[in-house]
Amino acid sequence: MSIAYYMRTSHYLQNIATQVDKIETGWKVYEDRGVTGRLAFEERPAGKRLLDDVKKGKITEVKVLRIDRLGRSVQNILETINTIHQYNVPINSINEGVTTLDSKGKQTPVTGLLVNVLSSLSEFFYHQNREKILNGIERAKLDGNKYCGRKPGSNEAISKFKSKPKAKKIKELLEQGVGIRPICRTLDCSPNLVYKVKDAFKQ
Repeated sequence: MSIAYYMRTSHYLQNIATQVDKIETGWKVYEDRGVTGRLAFEERPAGKRLLDDVKKGKITEVKVLRIDRLGRSVQNILETINTIHQYNVPINSINEGVTTLDSKGKQTPVTGLLVNVLSSLSEFFYHQNREKILNGIERAKLDGNKYCGRKPGSNEAISKFKSKPKAKKIKELLEQGVGIRPICRTLDCSPNLVYKVKDAFKQ
């Protein structure tokens, strides 16, 4: 049995380095890239694999950088936590310093309250950020900008990125089975760049 570490980013190009930096030797990593937190945990590729391993008794603890990696709505987060708790597996939120079950497999009233507060904050910040983005788009339209948001990624731009020497070297090391952290140390690059290379060569 092992400790599971779940990572999630809403967009493929979103920086994942802060989540990668917390990985410790021996942890089993589950990563959902470009997956919205509004999607039910069991419907995410890595989320489903994690739940399957929990149900099979392969996992002793689930770790996340923040509780909002589990979801972006109170209902979604609490449903995921309750599902994992059915198998007496605790969830540890590293940044927030919260573990959902004690050593006896019980959730204390204080821990339950903290989880509810953190889940509510996650949903609040999601809606706040979404509103800011929509307001920004409306302002841009009023200013006469025809295009709002990220410019479509052209095949030419992706090909240019893939042709860079460092990108090629990262791809070579990944194909050899070298881990993210060793690659970063060897090539003096960030984990986020390694993940970008992985995503680029999938296209």
